[in-house]
Amino acid sequence: MPAQLGIKGEYGAILPSGGIPSTGGMFTFKGTGGADVGAFTATAILSNPLFLWTNQSAAATVDRTQGITFTWTGGLAGTYVLISGTSTSTVTGGYSCRVPVEAGRFTVPSYILLGLPAGSGGTSVQQQDTVSTFAATGLDIAGVTAAIEFSVPTTYK
Repeated sequence: MPAQLGIKGEYGAILPSGGIPSTGGMFTFKGTGGADVGAFTATAILSNPLFLWTNQSAAATVDRTQGITFTWTGGLAGTYVLISGTSTSTVTGGYSCRVPVEAGRFTVPSYILLGLPAGSGGTSVQQQDTVSTFAATGLDIAGVTAAIEFSVPTTYK
């Protein structure tokens, strides 16, 4: 995996659509180690069924006076869905909400959206299935995170 943001020891990858089976599964990452860190094995588990944002098209154009409702299915019980959006005109504004995955739906109210400028931006919905720790010589703490994220361009009116 490529290094992330130039941070030593931070690696990640974005898989293409269909890169993860709809039934989820266990994914194992192995590293042979190097000058600073010893060999390691880390496992991430994605739930069955996978998290799915079911009304993505609702975020394409958002009327800030009406609010927006998000719906989803799947995801690991006991975890959270992170919903966020940004809009830019001459200024940039944004919002972020954290909702239990079991809720299956959440409405961002108009009074929040009216804090954003009318303009273009984006909306994303993410669910983190697991955060698993692992050990390797040379590291004080290490972990692997599995997340499903959807993003769409958004016009806020």
